[in-house]
Amino acid sequence: KAVCEVQLKKGLAGISAEDMSRVAIAYEPVWAIGTGKVATPEIAQSVHATCRNIIAGMYGDEIADDIRILYGGSVSKDSVDGLIAQPDVDGALVGGASLDAENFGRIINHEVKELAAV
Repeated sequence: KAVCEVQLKKGLAGISAEDMSRVAIAYEPVWAIGTGKVATPEIAQSVHATCRNIIAGMYGDEIADDIRILYGGSVSKDSVDGLIAQPDVDGALVGGASLDAENFGRIINHEVKELAAV
């Protein structure tokens, strides 16, 4: 989480609150890059919530609520539904899975599922 804070603060340095409506954040775990491994929906949610909280500290709650935070990291037709169901995961940054039309079609037409009550 400390790494996310450093990266967000450096990456957003010099970006005004007014320009934040044009920003999207993409999170991909370093261990997922090129591996085919995907975070569990719970891990993705936890990191995305942390990122949103960091942004709230920098820009306020309204901007943090409005910013789109995408999950990257081996998103597939099998993982997309659980990831997108998370409240702080606003979309997917699709890599290799976009090269197969059938798989990509399934990803972009993901099913929104209700989260179970905790």
